[in-house]
Amino acid sequence: MNTMNIIPPVQTLTHVLLAIVSILFILTGFGISNYQTIEALTGGTLSKLTSFQIHSNLILPFIVLLIAHIGFTIGKKIKKKKPS
Repeated sequence: MNTMNIIPPVQTLTHVLLAIVSILFILTGFGISNYQTIEALTGGTLSKLTSFQIHSNLILPFIVLLIAHIGFTIGKKIKKKKPS
């Protein structure tokens, strides 16, 4: 199997997961600083403690996905510059 056929789905998955993790990271960060608002919006499901725990656990996946995203983007630009 050609590895070039695998890269686009993995790249798309990486971008989608990065978007989801980024949104969760921002929401949980907001849930830490403005927990009254987030608790009211989520019906008490996302408390300050829960927001902090989720936010703390999202740091590593966020960094890994961000590095993968940057790698795919730089790789695509380098690939375009090379003559085939």
